[in-house]
Amino acid sequence: MTIEIKRQARRVAGVTLVTLAVGACDFISPVESNPNSVPEATVDQLFISAQVVSFFLSSGGLSRISALWTQQMTGKARQHLAFDLYDISDADFEDEFNAMYTQGGLVDIRQAIAQAEAANRLTYAGILKIHEAYLVGLIASFYGDIPYSEAVNPDIETPALDDQAAVYTAVQALLDDAISDLAGGGAGPGALDLNFQGSAARWTAVANTLKARFHMHLVEVNGSASATAARTAALAGVAEVAGNWRARFSSASTESNIWFQFDVDRGGDVGAGDFLVPLMVANADPRIGDYFSESTPGVYEARASWLAEPGFGDADFDLPIVTCSENYFILAEAEYRVGTEAAARTAANNALDCEEALWGVDLSGVQTTINGLSGAALFDEIMEQKYIAMFLNPESFNDYKRTCRPAITERTGGMPGRLFYASQERLTNPNVPPTGTDPNDKYNDNDPTPC
Repeated sequence: MTIEIKRQARRVAGVTLVTLAVGACDFISPVESNPNSVPEATVDQLFISAQVVSFFLSSGGLSRISALWTQQMTGKARQHLAFDLYDISDADFEDEFNAMYTQGGLVDIRQAIAQAEAANRLTYAGILKIHEAYLVGLIASFYGDIPYSEAVNPDIETPALDDQAAVYTAVQALLDDAISDLAGGGAGPGALDLNFQGSAARWTAVANTLKARFHMHLVEVNGSASATAARTAALAGVAEVAGNWRARFSSASTESNIWFQFDVDRGGDVGAGDFLVPLMVANADPRIGDYFSESTPGVYEARASWLAEPGFGDADFDLPIVTCSENYFILAEAEYRVGTEAAARTAANNALDCEEALWGVDLSGVQTTINGLSGAALFDEIMEQKYIAMFLNPESFNDYKRTCRPAITERTGGMPGRLFYASQERLTNPNVPPTGTDPNDKYNDNDPTPC
């Protein structure tokens, strides 16, 4: 990242995070009411803002709640102890819900797409559409039915909630548009793209992996049709570590890893996971030193350990958003679901190759184990290895809801299948049902058979 790009990102991040924290108005209806809006911002400025929000949503509150509920991490004190026990309210994740719509979210992305298309910069438009699709698919996976088709429209004060399935359909169409745009040429963002410097090929692969991910979100409802669609998309998805999309951070205090910032502000509230740490210790997993710190020399311990430095706990560690290992694990699950177990084993081994390349470790023993498995045991191992590889990625929550794997012992009362709508949106938009009256308060439509 150049010094000037850092400066631009820092300025935009300041506006974005202040906006996320305010929560004083309906964030989804008319955007002109927002005093922080910058209607004359350039496409480059808007794109920097969009990247900041994508990084925030991939590694902030949604990452923490996913990690807690899947026991990759464990809440130990104060608010996060309550979260660990599934005690949440509609005020706890307002920033995450609102981020989809405000600066850096739809309001900026839509303006940036319009500017890019008007200038015939289709590569740029395609990259922006991928950011929109990622945000919308992520929020729909956690909240279910959401305002989308009528959102950020100044003529609609109380946007309707679109059915979750309709949102996924729209997201798939948007990703198809993005892939088409990326083949259309025109100048992209260049160095302002903090991952791929505007590479159409890299972003096309990311778009296909996102298509595979979101198809898999509906496999409980659509069965083999969604698995087949996910398989097709994953075959064109991210295939090497160099194509991983990551949330970019630096050692500067204003640009540091959000988990690192959380530890600075709330150290002791969260520790290493009750399920993941014993699993990695039992398996002698060579990645454990990149994931967790030692509680005492040579010992990794649930709750007592924290994130590793160097590793996930570093201020400048770039947390993964979409990776080649995820892509191949999606492919492995899809192949298993459509009955091609040999192809599932091959895909799982490819995923582990990605992990070896990323971390510089040897996972050949796991590959040997996978090669000897079939049936339910093979599926269990695929999902267990994906669970490890997807550390701190919000997608782990969706994987567990869909597969009930790995075999986590849930806390008393059972894990919720969704988050509540933001309280401010509930107060200002009558289309959002009151908490306790929404039939989807605990589970979303794509999760008809909760664990």
